[in-house]
Amino acid sequence: MSNNLFGKTFYIFAVVVTLSFLSQGYGNIAEGQGIKGITGITKGNVDLTIPSDPFLGKACRYEVGWPIQVAPRKAALIVGRMISGTGNIDFIDGADLILFDDLANISSDKAIPLSRDIMMPGDSTFIMNGFPIGGFVPFGAKQKDGSPHPYAGTGFGLQGVRLHGIDQSGHFDYRNTLERYYELFQFVYNEKGFRIIKKERVGKHFLSGWDLRGVGLSSAIPDGNDLLVGMTVGFNGGVLSVSGIARWRHKENGWRPVSFVPITGYDEGWGEPSLIRDIDGNLLFSARGFGNESFTAAVWKSLDNGETWKHVIHQKNYHASSPISINRAADGSPYIGANLFPKSRKREILCLWPLNADRTNLGELYIARDAPGEFGPAPSGSWWRIDHPISAVLRLADGKWHGVLTYHIVDNGEVEGFGSPTPHTGCYVEEIFSKGKPIPVWNF
Repeated sequence: MSNNLFGKTFYIFAVVVTLSFLSQGYGNIAEGQGIKGITGITKGNVDLTIPSDPFLGKACRYEVGWPIQVAPRKAALIVGRMISGTGNIDFIDGADLILFDDLANISSDKAIPLSRDIMMPGDSTFIMNGFPIGGFVPFGAKQKDGSPHPYAGTGFGLQGVRLHGIDQSGHFDYRNTLERYYELFQFVYNEKGFRIIKKERVGKHFLSGWDLRGVGLSSAIPDGNDLLVGMTVGFNGGVLSVSGIARWRHKENGWRPVSFVPITGYDEGWGEPSLIRDIDGNLLFSARGFGNESFTAAVWKSLDNGETWKHVIHQKNYHASSPISINRAADGSPYIGANLFPKSRKREILCLWPLNADRTNLGELYIARDAPGEFGPAPSGSWWRIDHPISAVLRLADGKWHGVLTYHIVDNGEVEGFGSPTPHTGCYVEEIFSKGKPIPVWNF
């Protein structure tokens, strides 16, 4: 959220949707949910904009952020950095980690660098860092019986790295990768603060038995002493991809994935998975479809802690061709975050769809952010991107659990063209309000 909390506009979800295509398939948010359910969201100014160390003097802005809990009353954002206005799609200049304990005061002043792009000799190639994910067992966390968690204060980060060739004008094709690998970080947080104690290069076969292709749109969630996180692997020579969950376990050399369960099936390409634990303790999973599934809202459910999965929601022509994620509010209420239909790549309106009580359908659509309505047309003459919604439930300095939703806003002309950064470009951190009593993620 904005540094000025009072500059936030809180509003109750009360959007009346009049478009005819929205009149089918939407249930009632309150159906069977008792006292639980989402009631509103803050709508504030950009929280993280200009990093303190821009890349090669170019226009650099913060973009997508993954929230994690690091201590009983402290959280962090693992946030990507984007180079604007170079005509290069997905020009990601690494990532920073930013600690915070108050949604009204998130600042990059003491950002901890995780990775940076590296220009190669002769400037004909460069190493570019992609989206990062992370998982963490907070310092001070306890097990269910009240004993200390054996791995409290430790966690991991994983970030894709790609080697690209560039031409004399500085352009590259993001689809043409000369080499791909990953960087694995081992994190520690204690009385001395946050530290990166190890950084190593790992190959695409890092996930044993699978060809690792990408990370997801949610941070890892706890499962006993392990952490679970969505990841994507390739098959059929890398032409198609399947998404699922990886189980991470702490070993002598730090956190490592020990197993992977595919979920989405092999009939279409799927990526950018997200994972939450539902109110009843069961797992809910979503992923972004490609090809014939580009506009599909899909949810899978597991009743046996991730061993087997059932496809419970499959709504075609539901959202724009853009990232989609499953999220949870502080009271555990699950909801989908994605961009408004119609069938296009445009991402100008971010919407939330609560799941119904038996998790077989999506509830009434609510608009979380309308960029053209708030900011006017995109300055470059292109269109706005409000994308990559990612959530977490965090305990902050006030001792309360907060449902948090992060997302990115940028003029598409900055991403695909030569547009300049706007005053609205950057990473946003909002609070989702809900009716029910908060469900703690960790035992402190």
